[in-house]
Amino acid sequence: MEKLAGILVGMLGLTLAIFSSGAVAATECNTGPPGNPPLSGTITGGVVVNAGDFCILDGAIVSGGVRVNNGGILIVCGSVINGGFIANGAANLIFGAEEINCAGNVINGSVQITSTGPGALSPAPSIALERSTIHGSVHLTGNSGPIALASNTIAGGLFCSKNAFDLDNEGLSNVITGPVRCKFGD
Repeated sequence: MEKLAGILVGMLGLTLAIFSSGAVAATECNTGPPGNPPLSGTITGGVVVNAGDFCILDGAIVSGGVRVNNGGILIVCGSVINGGFIANGAANLIFGAEEINCAGNVINGSVQITSTGPGALSPAPSIALERSTIHGSVHLTGNSGPIALASNTIAGGLFCSKNAFDLDNEGLSNVITGPVRCKFGD
């Protein structure tokens, strides 16, 4: 019995050591109104954009993924996101938009965008995913504003469900490996 208790105590200590040394909290991004410096450089532990926050990632290398919560606004230019991207209820999402001189991005992981829009940065679409390379699938579900996809390379497929608008490809082609279950508008 003492031997079993010793083993359990040892396992508990090892578990605490592993989890306490490796835990890294996500960096909250709120660069404020346009004109404030964007978040850039190497960021470990991921990035989170909370309700009411306005975040610009420019030249960032993020490990741990990016998450945008309800009401957050995110613009991503010339950045690398390792760990994927998730947004639920974002106000606006802009990736690599040529119209604002925003360089394309690399996303290593899947993209899941749900319930975004109708858009806070008029006349921009509520979701603009442009000039980016995505090493994973893209899922667009239940979004209420216009969605623009242009000049992307997507490995893993493109999936749409219950969006208010068909996708606008702005006359520029996307290269998509895997199934496409989205309708593109005129």
